[in-house]
Amino acid sequence: MPIVSTQNRRQEIPPQNTEDYMSVFYDGVYYPEERLDDMGETSTHAKLINKLLTMLLQYLGESDDIFVTTNMNLYFEEGNPYRWNAPDLLVAFGVSNVERSSYMLWREEVFPQVLIEISSEKTWQNDIDEKLRLYDELGAEEYYVLDPKHAFLPEPLMAYRRDGENLVELNVKNERILSPRLGLEIVREANTFRLFNPQTNEFLPTVNELERNRQQNEAEIERLKAEIERLKSQK
Repeated sequence: MPIVSTQNRRQEIPPQNTEDYMSVFYDGVYYPEERLDDMGETSTHAKLINKLLTMLLQYLGESDDIFVTTNMNLYFEEGNPYRWNAPDLLVAFGVSNVERSSYMLWREEVFPQVLIEISSEKTWQNDIDEKLRLYDELGAEEYYVLDPKHAFLPEPLMAYRRDGENLVELNVKNERILSPRLGLEIVREANTFRLFNPQTNEFLPTVNELERNRQQNEAEIERLKAEIERLKSQK
């Protein structure tokens, strides 16, 4: 998603002001929840984002102080609704796990520690240039740029980690790298990416895998019930 700086452009009509945490009309300034200057996504892009989000929510979603979301407007300059970015995925530790319409840095007081971008033909140069500089300046601890089909980036997985005052590019080996903050490895596999848990030595399950496991468990329960009834009838 694009980084947008201050420009003279039409101000969207603000909604009615509320005190709700979901409100985007804050301290007299309208911070749009959805923007006219946002860009669309390819189906590959959207599916991978949603797959990673689902796995992260399953892994981290029960924590009260970890916020995980996708493609949410992140405003980083108070009073200026044109200084924003919408990371494909962000993970913020030390932030209340509640619903928001936008992420306002001055309100949260924590910049997301982990950010992930999925590169496309339109975004890849920005992902490793302007976005990298912005996330570096704002204090990100870890930044990952994924190119599942290796069509745009120099490498299909590019990783940056804070070393002192700056994000430093890491040497990615075998198309996988550990995120210390997440405690998970980001792994390229068959032109997509998955998340691997070194503690369990297993990949985090996808939605399809979870559903398949649920169906198998239900089938096994029914089999055991039938076996119990059969044994009872033989007595």
